[in-house]
Amino acid sequence: MGKNRKLNILQISTYDNKGGAAKVAWMLKQELEKHGHTTSMFVKHKLSTASNVYQIPNNFLQRLLSVAFASDLDFFQSNHILQTEQYRKADIIHCHNLHGYYFNLTTLQKMAQEKTVIWTLHDEWAITPHCAYSLNGSLKSGFYQCSSRKLYPEILWPNEKYLQWRKKKVYKSARLEIVVPCHWLEQKVKASILKNQRISLIYYGVDAAIFKKYPKKEARQKLSLPVDKKIITFLVQGGKNNPWKGWEYAQEIMSNYYRNKDILLLCIGGNLSDQGLSNENIKYIPFIFDKSLLAQYYSSSDVFLLTSLADNFPNTVLEAMACGTPVVSFDVGGVKEAVVHNKNGYIAKYKDCNDLTSGVDYILSLSSKKLKSISQNSIKRIKNNFTLTTMTKNYIDLYQSLIKI
Repeated sequence: MGKNRKLNILQISTYDNKGGAAKVAWMLKQELEKHGHTTSMFVKHKLSTASNVYQIPNNFLQRLLSVAFASDLDFFQSNHILQTEQYRKADIIHCHNLHGYYFNLTTLQKMAQEKTVIWTLHDEWAITPHCAYSLNGSLKSGFYQCSSRKLYPEILWPNEKYLQWRKKKVYKSARLEIVVPCHWLEQKVKASILKNQRISLIYYGVDAAIFKKYPKKEARQKLSLPVDKKIITFLVQGGKNNPWKGWEYAQEIMSNYYRNKDILLLCIGGNLSDQGLSNENIKYIPFIFDKSLLAQYYSSSDVFLLTSLADNFPNTVLEAMACGTPVVSFDVGGVKEAVVHNKNGYIAKYKDCNDLTSGVDYILSLSSKKLKSISQNSIKRIKNNFTLTTMTKNYIDLYQSLIKI
């Protein structure tokens, strides 16, 4: 790696350091800088204080037009990036999520005609008319159809044909290097409108120096959690307003266990007490920004539960595994590429809450010897396949290979 030239990488993302996709872009940015590469980032929302992160102009009128015309593709000032020194000096343009009411897709087209462009797909938006996840929508004309116009990014009226035409026109005249973080999305992309673009698989990675296993008893004492109960942990941000987070399944799981005095339900990032689910066996924790603190909560848990109905390759699953915590999840997205059924967790049948409950019961019933084995398998699997170091190396190798073309 040291023999290769130092590169100038410009990234584009909705946020700089908030949210799953943005966190991947942010971690990659930091690692690239550690390797001596120059980086810059253009975002819709700047939350960090980094001097090389720049906010793309965005105003209320643009967002209003986008809503009124049912298009997240046309009305934004992302061409501003093309006039910047950061763009002129960039060797690689690395795009992440381009949806979220801030990016004009013709900017991607112009960039691809002048620069080497990589686009990491963190969801299905690029291969659907408008939605981030099609929820098993059928494939028509190269696009997976959205099951509802209300799926994010929502459109007010049926404009799917135009959106498909617009994306198809851009893709036809743009040479793109598509990166996907799991085989599940890779297979979908290879059957889609993007099938003629070059497609690479680079798994997400977690920082194993931060997400690591802490002694359970010590972690619980530090976090004021009971040492004599089984703890089921899950994330509830988005709640019932996010149709693909499986809120109703999280609610049902809570209903199954919250009267059991031997079990504590630990809900991070939200509060379901307004649904009548509140007693001494449920603990609500606000969203955790401190990664080391989050690792201690994972380490304190006996089960990490994922109820998502649509997902790509969740960072939370990798983080929990890195802390040695068994994962119970629906068979969704690329989760089973990380979680091996009955080896380091449990993969339940899709939308089958009885099977999801069986998975939780299975983990909670295991002997300490078996749990130790699952924990060790999880940590080993992360270190062998899904570390931030590996992800960064794979991206740098990709960058260098494209520069040499």
